[in-house]
Amino acid sequence: MFEQAHRVRVHEPEIGEHEARFRWEVTPATELYHRTDFGLSFPGDLDLTAVPRALWWRIALICLHTHWAVLRPCQVHLPVHLGAGEREFWLRLIDNVAVQLEAYGSAPRPGRAAELVDVGPTLAPVPLAADGTRAALAFSGGRDSLTLAALLCELTERPILVTTTSPVPWARDNVGRAREELLSDIVERAPVELVEVHSDYRTCWRLDFSARDGCRLGVHELSDIPLFQAVTLAVAAASGAGQTFMASEADLQYNAARDGEVILHPEFLSCAATQSALDRLVRGFGLRQGSLTYALHRPQVQRLLVRRYRHLAPLQLSCWRAPEGARACNGCGKCFQGTLFLLAEGVSPRSVGIDAIEVLCAYGDWRLDEPPVHEGPALHELRSARHHAVRCLQQTATARVASIFGSDALTADDPRLGEALAVFARMRAEALALSVPPAPGYIAGFLELLEPELCGRVRTIFDQHFSPAPRGEFAEIVGRSRALAAWIGQPLAGVSDSVTRR
Repeated sequence: MFEQAHRVRVHEPEIGEHEARFRWEVTPATELYHRTDFGLSFPGDLDLTAVPRALWWRIALICLHTHWAVLRPCQVHLPVHLGAGEREFWLRLIDNVAVQLEAYGSAPRPGRAAELVDVGPTLAPVPLAADGTRAALAFSGGRDSLTLAALLCELTERPILVTTTSPVPWARDNVGRAREELLSDIVERAPVELVEVHSDYRTCWRLDFSARDGCRLGVHELSDIPLFQAVTLAVAAASGAGQTFMASEADLQYNAARDGEVILHPEFLSCAATQSALDRLVRGFGLRQGSLTYALHRPQVQRLLVRRYRHLAPLQLSCWRAPEGARACNGCGKCFQGTLFLLAEGVSPRSVGIDAIEVLCAYGDWRLDEPPVHEGPALHELRSARHHAVRCLQQTATARVASIFGSDALTADDPRLGEALAVFARMRAEALALSVPPAPGYIAGFLELLEPELCGRVRTIFDQHFSPAPRGEFAEIVGRSRALAAWIGQPLAGVSDSVTRR
């Protein structure tokens, strides 16, 4: 399947008045793609002429580069010249994707993941007349992006929420009445501008293709975030915004060193290392890329949302399995995690559309010592995502849960109430018998990626709700993240360095 190198030829982006279309060819043919083209459809009042051709090309590369690591070894032909520095930047970005694929089970393939042949007119970045105080953010309505939106409303003037609608048969996160209500209600409850972009990108590739090589990372995990990044950059450029943001929680920053490589979280495309590398690229266009939530662990993000931004908390829509009209499926890991986080805060999960009775009954046979379904490399010697659930159970008495349920008429009248409380009591007893590290503080080192003034203002908000972790506790994680981003971005500074990590 992978004996012969793939050759990819990327065609000139086709830009219309309200639509951009991207096409490419792959030889020999690969089952990775159902088709080799996708489009982005923008609102009629957005001026796409403000987006330079040079940025459209980078948008194409952002969307497609992860696939070249999947197809490795891969020779990619571009009809434009990026220059030696940027060419090496993309090769390092692709090599890093390959490192993560192999860390999560893909068969090792020695050598560089790709070769870029960029023959044509030079297409250097074009500085835009962007407003550095205006922000655009990728917005899904999940707990993390809703909290990021709320922070930006507090810290900037009328941020642009960029939501990408790209429906697929296997997920319901982009369709349904609940999502329509979210997009309608957010502009009523917050001083924001909403821009919805439609795309067929998520239907052009095969979801399970990477699994054929033994990899536990799905093609969607390698494709969705780049799409959201690219769309947000396009909207920012068309709107004159100078800052672009992506939600990214502290748990996603965890990493480990192995054989001279940095192994990242499965959702590494939204982590600080990748985002900071991308930031070095978009600076050439006068833009910035990053996040305000790198420092916050998942329970802290939930707490900030329900405590500081409670007017937006009911809009939370985090479940991609939710049936029509519902905000949650009440049976998946996300719904279970959200239930525990909210109960620990003394908040009824029903306030965000989760039926906690149904969730607990669905998890009636679950045990805290069950191994993860998809075990990956350990990214922290002391901490794991499971510890969040254990601590929530430890700190939340069953009587308190009964009181929360009793204050909600629908929950109090549910005939399964007793069963759900018994499940919670059993889980809590298991949790109390376990020893886990104390809840981590926020990772202040990641705030230093922000501009100094913004860093100080964000820190002030976080300090009102949380304590920072001791600086040494996450120093190695922060250091590896920054070192990896610096290595990927180094060629953009004009530094000649032919050393690779492959």
